[in-house]
Amino acid sequence: MEDIIRFLASLAPTSLMPVAALLLVVGGGAMAWPLVVAKGDRNEVKRRLKVEVTQPVEQAEPAPRKNANAVREKAVRRAQEFYAKSDPENVARLRMKLIQAGYMEPRAVGMFFLIRFATLVGMALGAFLVNHWAASAESTVTSRWTFVILSGAAGYFLPGLVLTQKVREKMREYRNGFPDFMDLMIVCSDAGMSMEAGIERVSKELAKTYPSLSQNLQLVSLELRAGRSLDDALKALADRLSLDEVRSFATLLQQSKELGTSLSGALRVFSDEMRHKRMSLAEEKAHALPAKMSVPVTVCILPVVLMVAIIPIVVKLTSH
Repeated sequence: MEDIIRFLASLAPTSLMPVAALLLVVGGGAMAWPLVVAKGDRNEVKRRLKVEVTQPVEQAEPAPRKNANAVREKAVRRAQEFYAKSDPENVARLRMKLIQAGYMEPRAVGMFFLIRFATLVGMALGAFLVNHWAASAESTVTSRWTFVILSGAAGYFLPGLVLTQKVREKMREYRNGFPDFMDLMIVCSDAGMSMEAGIERVSKELAKTYPSLSQNLQLVSLELRAGRSLDDALKALADRLSLDEVRSFATLLQQSKELGTSLSGALRVFSDEMRHKRMSLAEEKAHALPAKMSVPVTVCILPVVLMVAIIPIVVKLTSH
């Protein structure tokens, strides 16, 4: 910790105005590039529509907001197309990860890349300003630029860490809500409803308690209406939720259809197994808690206890 403090204290301002000017020029060019691209891609039909259509006086104020939204959408689409051509496999994995995190918009990939670029430039520029104004006079050029580069790298990886945490939160919601989904499916099956109608009904019932799970179930209902088979729709649901329970559920329905067994009984047994599995995970975390608590107890509490026990003895020895 002392080495880090000394390293940060050694950062000092010098004559880096040309570098600051260069960063400002690069940032200005990055901000102006979508405007130039949007202006160059306007076709003849859009030009004629812009000339012929006259806006009323009351709609004159929202025009800048529409233009800003159009520029942003253009920048997002350009970024997504650029990365899709350069590394399609990575873009496909990122797209699936964004879907698992709950971002199902088509422009989510491009927005993620823009946010990553903005955080990289913003944190690097912030580190440069801190280095220029709040550093000591004993720093070297290498230490200053190392601090700027590390800050930019942290800004580059920060959106990925936030996205991973978002995926974990969604998976926790899916895992907690899927047993309730199974119980409601059992009720719908006992009432004589088909699997497609039951999924549509349950998706509406879970809209308030588990909104993300309800949204994915509504997508399954829409896919079934569009003519997709139930097995394919459930496999796609398993990919979106990234849960083994959903894959087991799809396999259960397929086997129940092939063997001709009772769907209600199979769902009831599967629901009991899922609840038992969730209780087992909770017990596993509870049993692992003492071992995890031993580290902070040893690091934080044990030294204090030793100091309380030893300091009186030390005081008596020094007084004599």
